[in-house]
Amino acid sequence: MAHNQPTLKAKEPLDVVGDVESLKAAMKGVGTDEDSIITILTTCSNYQRQLLGQHYHSKYKKDLISDLKKELSGYFEDIIVALMTPRVDYLAEELHHACKSKNGRVIVEILCTSENFFVRSLEQSYERLFDASLEESLTEATSGIFQQVMLKVVEAKRSTFFSEVFGRRIACEIYNEGNGLDETELVKAMSTYSYEQLRSVFVAYYELADRTLGETIDCEYSGSTRTNMRALFDCVENRRVFFAESFHAALADAGTNDKDLIRLVVSRCEIDLGNIKTEYHNLYNKHLEEDVKADTSGDYKKVLVSLLG
Repeated sequence: MAHNQPTLKAKEPLDVVGDVESLKAAMKGVGTDEDSIITILTTCSNYQRQLLGQHYHSKYKKDLISDLKKELSGYFEDIIVALMTPRVDYLAEELHHACKSKNGRVIVEILCTSENFFVRSLEQSYERLFDASLEESLTEATSGIFQQVMLKVVEAKRSTFFSEVFGRRIACEIYNEGNGLDETELVKAMSTYSYEQLRSVFVAYYELADRTLGETIDCEYSGSTRTNMRALFDCVENRRVFFAESFHAALADAGTNDKDLIRLVVSRCEIDLGNIKTEYHNLYNKHLEEDVKADTSGDYKKVLVSLLG
């Protein structure tokens, strides 16, 4: 898999004092200088934005997010607040919403693209923000084998081990000699084996079954279990294609799903949004930036376009 290509990198050098003064000036008086806010906040990393927020509070004894919210509105406000929120807190909030709405695909998107340390951080942030354990919320939001996998995922015990021989052995155990999936092995594999290991399992499974594990999931399950387990398979098999498809779904329907669009851009711009843009073009023969421009407007569009690179 190609190296990660972020569309947003840390600003070098970061002028904390100058940027904070510029942000204050942009919010001073009758009108708001939206372009100045956009330029400053879309050209530095999330960590650097936290530094700006800390200096702003230290100098003016005010909360930067609260002051921004007073000046902004609509989806423009939403995406600026998302950018200013520490990444782990923002994704904990999105996870909470996904649990409330029982959106298995978003649960997969957040939990199954994160390393062990970030899953543990998410769990701590979730409990601090919502006074409830992530496990409790997942138990209420999910069921069946998908619930079993997700509850194991939040234990954050995913291995980094990889072996092709081991991959073939696991595929055989999941295949269960064609007598239906061995769910115990499937849960263990999806929740504790490295993503590299799982992709080797998928290849070996295809050689055994003459169909993908995803196709078997489609045959063996129904309803939300099938939808959620298929999302899990797709995410593990090719994360960047999974995200490209999520972008397309957010943009394709009548009316843009702006909550999803904001999360996808904000959460991936510092990681692999460049790769996702490539996959989007490969899948749909269109540029992601052009589809985003066509579906959005105003300052909200300016922020998205800047983050897309």
